[in-house]
Amino acid sequence: MGSREITADPGISPASRASGSRRSQTIAVILTGILTATLSACTPDEDLGAANVWSLTGPDASAGDVALSAEDGARWTDEGLQLSGTNYASTSTPGPIATDSSFTVSAWARPTGQPAEYTSVLTQAGDVAGAFFLGVAEGFWSFSVKPEDGNGGDFVTNRDRATQVEVEPDAWVHLAGVYDADGGRARFFLNGYPVSDQGIATDSVYAADGPLLIGRGQTRRQPSNFFGGTITDVRTWPRALSEKEVAAAAQAATPEGASLDEPEKSAPFVCPEPGGGICLGTLAAGTYETTSFEPALTYTVPEGWTNREDLPGNMLLSRIDDPEEGTWGGSYIGVYQNVRAPAPCGEQPQPEIGTSDAELATWYRTVPGLQVMRDVPVTVGGLPGVVLDLTLDSEWRTPCPPGALNAVPVLIGGGVSDLHHVIGAPLEMRLFLLDWDGGNVAIEVTALLEQHSLTNYLEEAGADAVVNSFDFAS
Repeated sequence: MGSREITADPGISPASRASGSRRSQTIAVILTGILTATLSACTPDEDLGAANVWSLTGPDASAGDVALSAEDGARWTDEGLQLSGTNYASTSTPGPIATDSSFTVSAWARPTGQPAEYTSVLTQAGDVAGAFFLGVAEGFWSFSVKPEDGNGGDFVTNRDRATQVEVEPDAWVHLAGVYDADGGRARFFLNGYPVSDQGIATDSVYAADGPLLIGRGQTRRQPSNFFGGTITDVRTWPRALSEKEVAAAAQAATPEGASLDEPEKSAPFVCPEPGGGICLGTLAAGTYETTSFEPALTYTVPEGWTNREDLPGNMLLSRIDDPEEGTWGGSYIGVYQNVRAPAPCGEQPQPEIGTSDAELATWYRTVPGLQVMRDVPVTVGGLPGVVLDLTLDSEWRTPCPPGALNAVPVLIGGGVSDLHHVIGAPLEMRLFLLDWDGGNVAIEVTALLEQHSLTNYLEEAGADAVVNSFDFAS
């Protein structure tokens, strides 16, 4: 993601185009990448040092002393744990994995029939949701982690997926998820191979103190995402395994009839911005669709534009000729999911201000120091709302602590979106507030006056035509 400039004091931060340092997706998603280790150069199994190993032919562990219980009719068999799609196995509480530290989990799984779009092989539960999720997500074999214990639009799930591999019924696959707490990254391995060169960036995973669940997940405090089929050879480590070690773990106890086929790889990861998610970088003239941002957005640009962020809550477009420089950044179009009204000083939302387009528009009309130059109903890409043109009152002086910018905060992220933007004298802004799914989508068109007036940026530079091309998925 783009960097976010912050003042030295707890006042107001500049209006940069930044998102938070490690957001990615319910959904932050990385395309499959390049294999960097071979199965022939593996570490012997006896050197892997798994803290816990369960063959799932019975309740006892072959490494570690954590026993399992089969729940609701789940059966131990010679092949492993047999699950009908309504039952599961579990450790006692708390589970054996310190999810707020580095860890690795792995399992062999064979679904009976075609799994549902979300199906959990392994998770460790918190109070509300699981801290990690190894299984099928969005229809792909995946490894997901959550920085906070919760579900819904205010909570982020960061997910690394095997996007080019069909989930085959009645076929064994080896799944492994590696969370590196120090590096702030989660990686998914399929059949011992990494499905991306870097994995997915993430904020620290929360500490889940519930049981380790085998064959189901947890959503909004309820059992969910049951797996139907057979699971065997579940292993956990209190560290982030290397690629060679994951490959060795996949070979350690291969079930009869299984093969370690290398997954098909997608195009290389192309986003040039660190933390920009699945952005596309420099764009040729044409029509594009977001990969990670929700709601999905189709847009058309002329020659000379770039896509610098495509994250679950943030999407960024700018012109190559409008670089981001200095305190105030540059000119850009930002699209955000569920923004909030920011506090006058500091970087927190005002919880008493509602999040609908109408409630936010009412608030903007009363903000001290903010001049609303245009205020009309609008529909963009199928979403109704209101559009406001904003500038800073020339007489405005910030009430924030000494050293803060003389500016007015106008946008702050609402959980999935991550940003804190202000408006100062060097900027002019057109802000679209659109009604979406009980919350809002905001489109920010900001012109740095050293580059353009707002009118020039919209008309001559083409920003208005780009926004008019937007089409949000229903």
